[in-house]
Amino acid sequence: MTTAPAARPAFEPLNDLERLLMAAASGGAGERAAFEAAVPDAELWVVPAAGEAAADVLRLRTVAQDGRPATAVFTARERAVRSIGPDAAPVAFPGRTLLETIRENPAVLNPGHGYGARWSSDAIAALIGRPNPAPRDRYPTGVARPASTPPGLVDNLTRELTAEPAVKAAWLALARWSDGEQGFLLDIRVAPGEAAIPVLINRALQGVTLDARLDVVVGSPDEAPGAGLEIVPARG
Repeated sequence: MTTAPAARPAFEPLNDLERLLMAAASGGAGERAAFEAAVPDAELWVVPAAGEAAADVLRLRTVAQDGRPATAVFTARERAVRSIGPDAAPVAFPGRTLLETIRENPAVLNPGHGYGARWSSDAIAALIGRPNPAPRDRYPTGVARPASTPPGLVDNLTRELTAEPAVKAAWLALARWSDGEQGFLLDIRVAPGEAAIPVLINRALQGVTLDARLDVVVGSPDEAPGAGLEIVPARG
């Protein structure tokens, strides 16, 4: 976690998480650990991007961080309104749910306020206790057509991915990784930035008991066909 500079605007804490955030900024490793441990169980706020009719699509307002977009996250509704403007319509989520959804991208906590943090994708993964695998382990060493799948997984994936026009094809394969772990690989073909893939996957996994690793890779529609069960037939 990278805290804001020492000279900060006035910041009166509005909740317990903000009190922990302030303590982390001026304290040591113990205070920082306490704040980071509290984040997944706290309520966090985000602002849907302009033009979105459905908040559950979760295309969210971003800020620039190191030349790339980072999701703007807030510790209270008031922080979001003050940062984005009076026309903002902040939405609250359980911290773990939100961080799981946005973990593929960096995030900035409380942009424009005196106390906040900058989180890389790996930092977000660490907050929720699901560290991202090393790059060499993100692609399996072998894939095959699964003989069986968890109840509801294929039906849910088919429903959610087929309903998203930006998804041009998808396959679900049984996979083995270089560390010996087995699970499933979901191979999705979509133009970059055209679909909120993490949100689609989270919706598909609701009600599914998944006790195996599930990795998602996103490729171009122009790439060669994937392996495994055809979830979404190739379409233009």
